[in-house]
Amino acid sequence: MKNLMIECQVFEKIAREGRKFGLGLVLSSQRPSELSPTVLSQCNSFLLHSISNDRDQELVHKLVPDNLRGLLRDLPSLPSQNAILLGWASELPVLVQINSLPEEQRPKSDDPDFWDVWSGKVERKVTWKEITDDWQNINF
Repeated sequence: MKNLMIECQVFEKIAREGRKFGLGLVLSSQRPSELSPTVLSQCNSFLLHSISNDRDQELVHKLVPDNLRGLLRDLPSLPSQNAILLGWASELPVLVQINSLPEEQRPKSDDPDFWDVWSGKVERKVTWKEITDDWQNINF
């Protein structure tokens, strides 16, 4: 726990004082409510993808000016590869579409197709031993 507090303090210091040393900071999180409020308060631009969790939505609403909060009502239903860009990076809030990466550069993290697996249409090939060893950093 002590290490986590020290790490958090380092990010907070970079966020507060980094600009005067020419440092910038990019944060990316699927759960913004779990980020440090101090760090988030230093952010001046936001690229907001779909957010459905109530706590995360509340936090995002607090981060943007009152006159832009109406735009955020669509956050839970934004399709994949779409986001709202707002803040200093754009004069006006903009709905942006993220380009697709070439197949060989895409992460292997597609959403699972539960229905096809459950119905037996697709066989799930999983080597649980390799997965658990990888999680535990065991070289095999």
